[in-house]
Amino acid sequence: MRLYTLTGATALDAEEGHFEADEQGGFDFPDELSDQLHAFHVGGKPQWETDVERQQRLLAEELERRKDPATLLAAVEKLVSAAEATPAPEEPPAAPAPAKKATRRSAAKTTSD
Repeated sequence: MRLYTLTGATALDAEEGHFEADEQGGFDFPDELSDQLHAFHVGGKPQWETDVERQQRLLAEELERRKDPATLLAAVEKLVSAAEATPAPEEPPAAPAPAKKATRRSAAKTTSD
């Protein structure tokens, strides 16, 4: 089973072997070892989490962060400053007026004159 550490560990040595964390911080352990590690708590707090638990924790943290008015204000200020720093788009040059089409009537007037 794949577990993620909540302690920041990058490697683990156990009877089953040496395990290194991947780039996302996850470890692929044999089921028996992952069951033992997942049940391990310190001070009532888990030290390892599964993929589902990790996703739920990250989503909850993001929702809490978004609820914070200071975070919202900082995001709006960032957007406003980016908009102010961006130069206004240049207006495209005006298209020339289309030339008048010669019609039969106007052609007839010029020849009869």
